[in-house]
Amino acid sequence: MNNKIILTPALKGGVGKSCLCANFATFFVEQGQPVMVLDADIQQSISRHRKRDLASHPSALIPWQVLFLNTTDLEGVKAMINRVKKLPCTVLIDCPGNIQDPALRIIYEAADVAIIPYELNSDCVDATVMFAELFKKNFTAKMFFVPNKVSTIFEKRGEVRKAREDSIEALNRKFGEITPDIRLTTHLNGYSTLELFDSEKRKVLRDAFAPIFKYITK
Repeated sequence: MNNKIILTPALKGGVGKSCLCANFATFFVEQGQPVMVLDADIQQSISRHRKRDLASHPSALIPWQVLFLNTTDLEGVKAMINRVKKLPCTVLIDCPGNIQDPALRIIYEAADVAIIPYELNSDCVDATVMFAELFKKNFTAKMFFVPNKVSTIFEKRGEVRKAREDSIEALNRKFGEITPDIRLTTHLNGYSTLELFDSEKRKVLRDAFAPIFKYITK
């Protein structure tokens, strides 16, 4: 397949971008598509998760590779981006949560798609709109907005309904596309960097991931 660079950025912390990135990598593998992950987050969430997974399952097959990308080394970031642009696969980059990171312009300029998770509350929607405005002003990647960790219990509350309506009005078509929700279920309390999905987790993620995958692989 053609090379594509896909970001998982977010202005607001705690929205699940690292989990989204890792799960999307596994989704690609399940579709028979080659993929690798660059962990550019200063917390190294995915890299540390992979080490824990391998410590628990040392003989497990590795479905996708993950490399840490040190965003304090600008020349190293430039060299790595130039290198991965030539790979015959999709490259997912879990981005730093700090939009002031000096390496982000290099990473964002190289991107084809940005997958931006957000939660259905007013503060998170406002932060996501702010990020989308900044991103669209400076970069050309297609944006997909993913309502993440949506609780069935709280969905009927007025704030959740208002946040959904506000996000549709402010984000959908104006800056990109909003995907179907990713529900908060016991199957998504954590993620694995080694295991493929069980049937329940696959069902929870499929509707949100399918339109993004279709766009990337068209």
